[in-house]
Amino acid sequence: MTADDTTAEQRPRITSLPGDSRLVRISEASWHWVRALARDEQPEAELTEEQIVELELVGLLVDAPGTEDGLVIDRHWLQLLHTVLRSPVSIELVCVDGDRAWTTRLLIAGRVVALIDQMHEVTADAETMRLGRRADAVLLGLSTIEHLSAVFEKVLPQRPAFTDSDPAPAPEQLPDAPALAEVQMLVTAAPTPEETVVSGGSWYAFGEQGEQLAVLVPGEDGAEARALEPGSLTSAMRAKVIAAINHVTAVTTGRAA
Repeated sequence: MTADDTTAEQRPRITSLPGDSRLVRISEASWHWVRALARDEQPEAELTEEQIVELELVGLLVDAPGTEDGLVIDRHWLQLLHTVLRSPVSIELVCVDGDRAWTTRLLIAGRVVALIDQMHEVTADAETMRLGRRADAVLLGLSTIEHLSAVFEKVLPQRPAFTDSDPAPAPEQLPDAPALAEVQMLVTAAPTPEETVVSGGSWYAFGEQGEQLAVLVPGEDGAEARALEPGSLTSAMRAKVIAAINHVTAVTTGRAA
């Protein structure tokens, strides 16, 4: 484990989610075990004593009703994870802020929004950036659709271009220096394999403190950056998610008619 990994282990990037929510931090192996049960699958490995203690401390494992020593996954967590892991609406985020990077998956089912977040190492050269080894810790959260924009702001790099609630006008031109942070987003609406719709985009924070927002758009010579008003990212992200939800609803309603 490197010094950066130790720092990441000791200082979670996110400590709470907005509104009526839950957020826990567990090891990757424990998450795989919980996810398997929520999918009605057999876990690949039994829990270790250390993992049992870990899951008990965060409230994911509780005493089984009517037994002295039995443990089960908390009913609330299990029911919600069972539902959201089958959701046809998902958002995949890759965020990079300097030498830090993380992936965040958001799953939406009805009013429930589930968050699965994990830090990554970053490797980069003059032309490309790659995500490397994952940290062992996984952030697992539950929130509600009413707080979707606030959840987005929590997981994005904390740069003014992405999160400023009182945005300044878009600059006339972007600086020549490389972006300080970036966000890549992929939204999938998959009511059926044949009627799956995918959308997304890439946004960048430029400027001394990352206060200038730009989005990649198609150009004559490939993708090019276009300046946007700082703080407008979360509304754009929310619009893409609403469109995905509407697509799933329309297909489901049409099949039921």
